[in-house]
Amino acid sequence: MTTLGQSCIRRVAARVAYTISVALIAATSLLGQQAPVALTFLDVGQGDAIVIRAPDGRFAMVDAGRGSPLRQLTRLGVQELALVVASHAHADHIGGLDDVLTARPVETYLDNGTPHTTETYRELMAHVERLEVRYLEAVPRSLFLGEVAVEVWPLPRSSDGQNNRSVGLLVRYGEFTAILTGDSERSELDFWLNEGVVEDVTLLKAPHHGAVNGFTYEFLEATDPEVVVISVGEDNSYGHPRPEALAAYTSFADRVLRTDRDGTVTVLGYADGRHDVVLGDTPYVDMARRSVQRVDSSVGEYGEIRVGTGLSDILSVSVHPDAGGDDWENLNDEYVVIENRSRTRLGIGLWKLCDLSSRCFRFPPGASIAAGRRVVVYTGYGTTDGVSFFMNNGRPVWNNDGDEATLFDSGGIAIARYVYEEE
Repeated sequence: MTTLGQSCIRRVAARVAYTISVALIAATSLLGQQAPVALTFLDVGQGDAIVIRAPDGRFAMVDAGRGSPLRQLTRLGVQELALVVASHAHADHIGGLDDVLTARPVETYLDNGTPHTTETYRELMAHVERLEVRYLEAVPRSLFLGEVAVEVWPLPRSSDGQNNRSVGLLVRYGEFTAILTGDSERSELDFWLNEGVVEDVTLLKAPHHGAVNGFTYEFLEATDPEVVVISVGEDNSYGHPRPEALAAYTSFADRVLRTDRDGTVTVLGYADGRHDVVLGDTPYVDMARRSVQRVDSSVGEYGEIRVGTGLSDILSVSVHPDAGGDDWENLNDEYVVIENRSRTRLGIGLWKLCDLSSRCFRFPPGASIAAGRRVVVYTGYGTTDGVSFFMNNGRPVWNNDGDEATLFDSGGIAIARYVYEEE
């Protein structure tokens, strides 16, 4: 433990349970009594940065990536932080924390208590001391953001580096649970299994960006996650996530999400154990609106639209199946319109649009729909420009006498379905 850490920790009364009491942003009335906890995995490239929003409006942050995350925090509406956790001292996790501490009031700072030799680490700790931020070392304890408990797991007494001294956290809100493990490798995962702190959870942040040494089948069997989120940079030099890790995660989880493909990912967890997923840099107020009602329906020109998984108030889908003249000769007069009615851009990269016969079009990586705008998917041939997409199909797809258009996200979850019949 450094002298800095000792001097800071003397300012704190040691206790197993510590309640974070700074009043942050008041909970919006849109959330109501069924407000979820939100865990947002920021798209920061090859690194980790996670924001936790409690139902009462308090915020915590775990890591901050290599560069500044302030623009993303501003978009999310994060003005103050009750808790900041540095999982370990590598630059791709703490590089952005200096900016966070400079620009946002922070009450409590927690790390693994293991010094590092880098200038990034030394400058960050000097900043913590200058600001007189309350410092806590990661020892077994429970911190609270209102009704949300952040349980700090024990650390191995010795390790072979910073990765295996990553702070382990279990976030608990009623029946919803999530595990955040920094860059833990197999030895630390095994340590936690032996300590008996691991349990079945809803959400798991993939340890060590989906590295081959960042998972064990024993750990996955114990956690049995429904959702796995991998924080990873596109085309990174490490080859993360590794195929072996992806195979393991997909064999356990219903849904595996990646920030390199899906962008910023938010998992909304409800006290009864339910969860929703929201993709993109969406302000929490907008997430609250779409989480109020999980399933909605409305009538379009040809039929009924059913929308689920929390996107009911922002997505509409419609089909124009009957091309003018001969359908075979006028393929691009047969098309599907997808409209984003929200105030933020919606990422649809690697989503699929399928008819009832499972003839599908997959959107290219990085595809998105601007706020308040539409994209059109034409049946015939053409060149994609980000607004017009083409199935490049040489025959009609959408049956004039009735069909079903289903939009699936990149995890294979049905997001919207449009059903029509011949009038």
